[in-house]
Amino acid sequence: MTVYYRNSALLEMGNSARVESGKQLRVLRVAHASLTPALRGRERALAARFPNLALEVITTNKWHEAGVEVMAQSDDLFPVSPARTFIARHPQLFAYDPRPFIKALKTLRPHIIDLNHEPYSLPCAELLLLRNIYAPYTPIIMQTAQNIPKRYPPPFSWWEQRAFRQVDAACVCSDTVRETLQAKGFKKPVELIPFGVDLARFRQRAVETNSSQPLTIGFIGRMLPGKGLPLLGQALQLLAQENWRALFVGDGPERSAVARQIAAAGLQPRVTMTGAVDYEIVPDYLQQIDVLVVPSQTTPKLREQFGRVIVEAMASGVCVVGSDSGAIPEVIGPAGLIFPEGQPEALAECLRKLINAPQLRQELAQAGRRRVEENYTWEKVAEKTYRFYQRVIGTLKLG
Repeated sequence: MTVYYRNSALLEMGNSARVESGKQLRVLRVAHASLTPALRGRERALAARFPNLALEVITTNKWHEAGVEVMAQSDDLFPVSPARTFIARHPQLFAYDPRPFIKALKTLRPHIIDLNHEPYSLPCAELLLLRNIYAPYTPIIMQTAQNIPKRYPPPFSWWEQRAFRQVDAACVCSDTVRETLQAKGFKKPVELIPFGVDLARFRQRAVETNSSQPLTIGFIGRMLPGKGLPLLGQALQLLAQENWRALFVGDGPERSAVARQIAAAGLQPRVTMTGAVDYEIVPDYLQQIDVLVVPSQTTPKLREQFGRVIVEAMASGVCVVGSDSGAIPEVIGPAGLIFPEGQPEALAECLRKLINAPQLRQELAQAGRRRVEENYTWEKVAEKTYRFYQRVIGTLKLG
């Protein structure tokens, strides 16, 4: 079967205008944070799982990822083209050097552009313009994670509406994102494709059931307003008489405040703060904790979109306790404990239960690992992504 795109002018474009069954599918992936092989789990799984997929990745030449400056690296599975950035270092407010994108459109001649930028963002506006000039009939799948129904001032509102008109489909990481996107008026195909985890890197740890050892409570992530660090500090104060220690991995503007909070409560000897660490060593820190806490609180600017560290912890055999902010309950499912956001007493009660019930910790750890194996491996994500590529191409065929 031969599949054609939606405009008959494509018939003049030869192989770039059609995908024959079983033949090569050319995909251009643009993602600002796909800097290293460890940060390209989705792309690498696609390339490994589907040998007929010719993939090229455009990313930034460097990016400040989770508090650490990361430089772009090559990949052994597909070409990677780093692009310089201009204007700002915010993921929605920068511009790419357009030359790598223009070159890829001309040489790869992709069947699909897989664009990991929000519809209101400057990079999305820039790349849509370049697509319209250099490859006007190439369909775009937009990967979005915004789950707060914000209304933006011009020009961002204009860019958002133009993206809704011009992209052909969207993939989202959670139902909260899908609901927000559709509430804003996006009527085209939307597919839920979660973030994944590499089971070879995030190994299942042995669950400690010796109740004489202190339970290690962990937080891993950016220490931003809305991530619930003060609330976690309050919960630890409520647990001062219990047998625990804590490991905080990450950095951000909330770090100094929570450090002062812990010191004022006299808990400093039981708490270790590492500061920002390279993503490559996050698996090592997950091997050191028993319970991961994700205490996010919804703010006008932040509502938990997915929580990648949740699936990484579950893959590692770590129990997860999360608030009910955004997509956290959706991702954890029945494999962890959920507490109402903003309630330190409820968080403390969840942690107390796990401190005193090693068998429950073991059961939740095993349930979390199973949930990841069934839903969140990069191989599962790659299969969903490839099927969505096929679906998008199918909906754009002629007559």
